[in-house]
Amino acid sequence: MFFAKILLLCSACVLVLGKPQGFGLVGGVKQLEGQELIDAQKELNSSLVKLDAGDGPHYRIVKVLDASSQVVAGTAYKFTVELIDENDVKKECKVDIWNRSWLPNGIQVTFKCPNEPELIKKHSA
Repeated sequence: MFFAKILLLCSACVLVLGKPQGFGLVGGVKQLEGQELIDAQKELNSSLVKLDAGDGPHYRIVKVLDASSQVVAGTAYKFTVELIDENDVKKECKVDIWNRSWLPNGIQVTFKCPNEPELIKKHSA
């Protein structure tokens, strides 16, 4: 019985202190790399194309500098990205995408660019 308690205590310590491999904590922020980064960039590009086809903003990706995701009610992506606008002006912006694709217009994109007001747009999946 004593051995079972020690084994349970050690297992709990490993689970609490160990770094998860291949998945993050539920609700935890995860830095993206490899295929996950490529998939997130596709999500960002898809949103930019949909917004560009409507009333804007009209941005294209130059370079993704940083990307993370978090499982919430849906998936939240946070990007630091170099964008170029319709006047070929390059700017470094923070772009947040909250994807709840099961809702009508369930993808919310927030742009935070220097010297510009925060812009929030929504589109369908």
